Amino acid sequence: MRIALSIILYMCVAYCNAQTDTTSTGIINKEPIKLNEVVVESHRIISNADKYIMHVPVNENKDGEELLRQAPSVVFNGNDITINGEGGTKVVVNGREIRLQGDNLINYIRSLNSKDIERIEVQPMAGASDDADAKGGIIRIMLRHKQKNDNQGNIAIKNMVSNKSYSVQPSASFNMHNGKWDFYAFGSNTWTTKDKGVLKSTRIYQNEENKFESHGDINQPSNNVNVCAGAFYNIDSVSSIGAEVGYFRNYNDMKTDSYSTLVNETNTYNSSAKYSQKMDFNMFSGSINYNRKFDNKGSVLKIMADYAKKESSNNDLYSILSLWNNSDTTYKSHLTSNYSIASADLSYKNVYSASTYIQTGLKFTTTQMCNNNSYQSLYNNTWISLPVFDYASKYNEYIWAGYAEINSTIKNWQIGAGLRAENTKTTNHGYKLNHNYFNLYPHITLGYSFDEMKRWMISLRYARQIERPAFDALNPNRIQISQYSYQVGNPDLRPTYINKISATLIHDYSYTLTIGCNLHRDLIREFAKQDPADKNVSYITYENHNHENHWFININAPIKLGSIINIQNNITAVRQCIQTDASDKYMNHNLIFINCIAGINLPQKSSIELEYNMHNQLYSGNSSIEPRNIFNIKAKKTFYNDNILLTAGIDNILNASNRYQCLLNEYLIKNSTIMGTTGRKVIISITYNFKTGNKIRQRRVENSSEEDRKRMSQEE
Repeated sequence: MRIALSIILYMCVAYCNAQTDTTSTGIINKEPIKLNEVVVESHRIISNADKYIMHVPVNENKDGEELLRQAPSVVFNGNDITINGEGGTKVVVNGREIRLQGDNLINYIRSLNSKDIERIEVQPMAGASDDADAKGGIIRIMLRHKQKNDNQGNIAIKNMVSNKSYSVQPSASFNMHNGKWDFYAFGSNTWTTKDKGVLKSTRIYQNEENKFESHGDINQPSNNVNVCAGAFYNIDSVSSIGAEVGYFRNYNDMKTDSYSTLVNETNTYNSSAKYSQKMDFNMFSGSINYNRKFDNKGSVLKIMADYAKKESSNNDLYSILSLWNNSDTTYKSHLTSNYSIASADLSYKNVYSASTYIQTGLKFTTTQMCNNNSYQSLYNNTWISLPVFDYASKYNEYIWAGYAEINSTIKNWQIGAGLRAENTKTTNHGYKLNHNYFNLYPHITLGYSFDEMKRWMISLRYARQIERPAFDALNPNRIQISQYSYQVGNPDLRPTYINKISATLIHDYSYTLTIGCNLHRDLIREFAKQDPADKNVSYITYENHNHENHWFININAPIKLGSIINIQNNITAVRQCIQTDASDKYMNHNLIFINCIAGINLPQKSSIELEYNMHNQLYSGNSSIEPRNIFNIKAKKTFYNDNILLTAGIDNILNASNRYQCLLNEYLIKNSTIMGTTGRKVIISITYNFKTGNKIRQRRVENSSEEDRKRMSQEE
């Protein structure tokens, strides 16, 4: 910031006072002293032992997603947000974890912009006060602090167009402060009227006489809605209570026309098929919390409780015409899933000084899940039940947790340590399985500054964490993908345990070099197999790898070329070591992820941003994702005192497709998919920001069962 004027004014006052001498009758005249301008420049990105902090200028003219893409160690892999290449990252806004997943989560983040966000904190390892299953770390978004009565918000509309798709994405947010009340509401809707694509599949058999090719034309319109509203009431100067309600819906209507040719030795089987898959889920949530402050240093007691209920249904219709014998088969399935999650969290943070605090807490979470699946076949114009495929299950989970952590700064040292204890009890009534296990999850952070200004630092981190199976991965419900492939869950999955270790060297607050490892036991992976009844049919299921270790190095190297060009470079290299079974040798792979964003500031409040993302071949189980290179470009300009932002750009300029392959006992499967919404598309958006009154402090209701809700969202 520029403080030259303040210094000059101060010196002028001092100079004038110096002209009056109460002990002398004379006046001494002196020539004024001219001071050079002093500029104090704050660093945009700074690093602590346990996290990176990115400060956001108010005039950045970026939405929340664009800002996150520039945060240290953060990479978007599709709709998954990763830190140092590790997925399963939580996103927390003003102390409240966002309960959404996939497109819903990204849409919410986009609804925030640089005028709302004060800073972004990237925490590669969760502490003891966070749920033990925050395996991918935490991203905390802190909104700007405002003090007086005010109301403000924004309205935006975004259009994404290609020759195969059209989506419109309206969103809005509003927040208000009046006396003792704070109110907020936000919502977004992604309405995709057309999303056409092509799925191609080939197989390379060990027996070269066998061949398989399939071509599918897909159209997948969808509607994605999320709405939230909440309020705070300040009871007095030390106590407040807050509540929030939310509604989320995702509807998907996918239709596929496919043609397949299977050559099995001397026989050729041609078939055409039509698939209709309608997926719909509705989720309702409610949260309430109470806060009481005990001093001006930040000591606070928090009581939180929330409840979420999700109802989902899948209605699928399959019609297959076997051309070689002119016979057809038609069947349908109906799957319903109902989830309920309730939790309560009590925590106390005791702040002893500006550099030391201790936090303790207790948490209880219960999850109830019911699934029902039924199949029917059309025979002589009559639907006949197929009980062999029917399935019903009831799943219960109870988690009790207690934690304590301490954080302190002593001279050049930053020290953090904590321990979380969790006891988990699960019951699967359909399979009569019961599990009851107790685990401890320690974490330690140690940082040292080599100089007083902290321009050179080193940080050491360790944490033990868990990843519980997503509920859809536990359900053995057969979901047909095509005539020759389907997906099925595994109720025998075990949770994954992870030991995370890393060391980071930090220079000049924003240049980082991190080396570390994520050591997984019983890592949950998708696995491709051949159907025992028909080996020409393959399916995807979930299994536990005995061990999978990821040794990584991450480099963040921002480059600033004058005041015009800013380049953010984020590079992660991983040595992946996989041991599927205890008796297997390790299979080793080298992975690389590159994310580079170049921002170019232009005159007249306009800018251009270029983005490049790539990864080489990625491995999971006996499957792999083929290399992919993505180039994006966008231009921005603000109008009307920066209240209107117009953005235009092109995503996936090279029209790169998603390609993957699976190696089975008798053949190699190669698939490629490109949809209109994931291919090359033109994006145009306009955002209008409005506000009245004075600036306020924006608040959000905290929530205590967000990670559990995330597991529900993975079924989307």
